[in-house]
Amino acid sequence: MSKGSSANPAPKTIKQSIGLIGVGRMGTGIGISLLRRQSELHIKVNKNRSGAVRLTGGGAREHTSIAELAQHVNVVVLSLPSSREVETVCLDHDGLFVHMRRGGLIIDCTTSYPASTIALARRARSRGLNFIDAPVTRSPEQAELGLLNAMVGSDATLFPVAERILAAFCETVLHVGDVGDGHKLKLVYNGMTMGIAAVAAEVCQFADSLEIDLVTLRSLVGRGSTNSGIFQAFAAFLLGEKPDALAISIANAAKDIECAVRLARERAVSVPVLDAAAQEFNLAVVAGKGGLTLPHLAIVNGLV
Repeated sequence: MSKGSSANPAPKTIKQSIGLIGVGRMGTGIGISLLRRQSELHIKVNKNRSGAVRLTGGGAREHTSIAELAQHVNVVVLSLPSSREVETVCLDHDGLFVHMRRGGLIIDCTTSYPASTIALARRARSRGLNFIDAPVTRSPEQAELGLLNAMVGSDATLFPVAERILAAFCETVLHVGDVGDGHKLKLVYNGMTMGIAAVAAEVCQFADSLEIDLVTLRSLVGRGSTNSGIFQAFAAFLLGEKPDALAISIANAAKDIECAVRLARERAVSVPVLDAAAQEFNLAVVAGKGGLTLPHLAIVNGLV
């Protein structure tokens, strides 16, 4: 896995037609940053209208089909829930691989599964297209401010091209290796994130059962090496200071850590702690809490 990074200011303008498929909360933030850089933005009709309304209000052009969108752009950014949706968008008869012009570039910012990513890149090449992975970290709010971090899996030739697009909505663009390596790194990162979140949730419940004041616990944790942004966000949520802290859903978190555990199993790596954390997330989903945000994991068993 090669290493290289940039943390340069985003370009003043991107005089280029760019497609964006997936205008949920993260995709909307990405789109707003692209519009700010004066890109000509094309989006696909989305079932959730709030993001599409914001983007079309800012100048984006909305299309009823992927085939129609593909006729107007040479670069498409994907921000979708999982590999399943990415495969559909690329491989369907109405999809990008059929309708995008040869030489086009698809940048997958989804948290996708590496094996799927590698297979799609191979299929893209056979059709004269380029498909690379660039999963991102941080929040939709930071996407809107252009402050995401991207982990790019691509060859050295394509990286500078992708970097210029990604710099519109990313503070840091890290070239981590070949296609698929970005998604591998993202799953490792997500495994750590969700593992810490599971521990933070249990610790908050444990402290509550002992009638330990959460403000006091937060102060103590903040003074030592145990401190983490995840725990601090949980505490801020539970104390009512930041109701929108860690606004990822429990169901999405469960999907992310399950993908990490699955990848570890494929590599014959034992990850019993992450496996246990994945089971906790799945239990919360089965209990009907999947639609709640991540810090609600601390109140699944009754913490108020």
